[in-house]
Amino acid sequence: MAQQATSPVQRSYINPFPNGDRYRVVVLGDSLGDGLWSGLYRAFEEDATLEFMQRAKPATGFARTDSYDWNAEVAGLLKTETYQIAVIMFGANDAQPIKSGKDWLKVGSEPWREIYGQRVEAFIKKLRAANLAVYWVGLPIMRSPGQSSDAEAMNEVFREEAFINGARFIDTWNGFTDEAGRYSAYGPDMTGQVKRLRADDGVLFTMRGYLKLAHFVEKELRRDLSLAKLERNIPLAGNEDEQAKVMGREVVPGRSDPSQPGPPTQDQQDAAADPAAAPASPEQAQGEQAQDEQAPQLQQSSVGEVNLVRPAIDQSLQAAQGLAPQGTASSMPEAEMITSELANGLTAVATISSVTDLSLASSKPRLPLSQRPYYKVLIKGEQLKPKTGRGDDFAWPPG
Repeated sequence: MAQQATSPVQRSYINPFPNGDRYRVVVLGDSLGDGLWSGLYRAFEEDATLEFMQRAKPATGFARTDSYDWNAEVAGLLKTETYQIAVIMFGANDAQPIKSGKDWLKVGSEPWREIYGQRVEAFIKKLRAANLAVYWVGLPIMRSPGQSSDAEAMNEVFREEAFINGARFIDTWNGFTDEAGRYSAYGPDMTGQVKRLRADDGVLFTMRGYLKLAHFVEKELRRDLSLAKLERNIPLAGNEDEQAKVMGREVVPGRSDPSQPGPPTQDQQDAAADPAAAPASPEQAQGEQAQDEQAPQLQQSSVGEVNLVRPAIDQSLQAAQGLAPQGTASSMPEAEMITSELANGLTAVATISSVTDLSLASSKPRLPLSQRPYYKVLIKGEQLKPKTGRGDDFAWPPG
């Protein structure tokens, strides 16, 4: 009998088994990516398990592919070298029109977003196809209002394409604003002292600024590396007690397949040796069996260091509630965690999932990810049309 596939106890975004037990991190981008690499290199300088490779190229991007085509270059880069993680930052040179045929498309216009988004998507897909964990670093606020508007337009493209194509988007916007949310060239550095963080052009950073910029990436990387370490530490083999703990099932000694009956217990052997200990009649045996079926079975589980004993959930109840039995691979997509840096050093964390999306739960064709309600509201920030009579319906007179 073929064994059912089992989902791992902990799944990490980063491959838990890098070559030579060392992660090779490639940093890609323009001049911002170049500076980000210098900050990351110093942030992880004492960590011997990571190696940061600088492959950024100043004065490049996705708007002018005629001067440098990143999608063509990254294909050759992945053929010659092996990486497990990619950190990306573009945008310092992309606030310019894109030529399409004889027309020049204005920055931020819908045709511009479509072409720019296609190039970003192709770039992410190439990296993900090579099994790299991809972290796309968003642009910060800029000094010029026009440059800030262009940066926001590019961030919308980066965020959407990263979300759809399995990359992590790291928001840095609020990390370089003042208390009123405006651009500020000065701010607290990694020591907590107020220092100059931005360069004279209002786009790039000072070295202190790049160290702070790298800190946004460092938080995400260290969290995912910790998850990868936990997954790596799960024993892949061991005695039956260890396997039972990892796989979440009861393993009876002497039985290779848990679905097959095990050897007779001592009570069963005593009952066979002493007929008086056996049930007096089939009717009595059926009555005792019915009582056992009605009584809730108990199962023991642990949450942290606390052991819990609770009734086992019947498989028929699991099916009725749409729950997958333990030990089977789940087909539902993972929840997406979204973080946003707030003022005073606080971080807002939200977890969204498409489990409640009706386009997934019904038998109708699934909507594209960018068209689903939870993506429009929680990712893009759009406001859905209110329903008549609902709390957000301000029509007058009331419907």
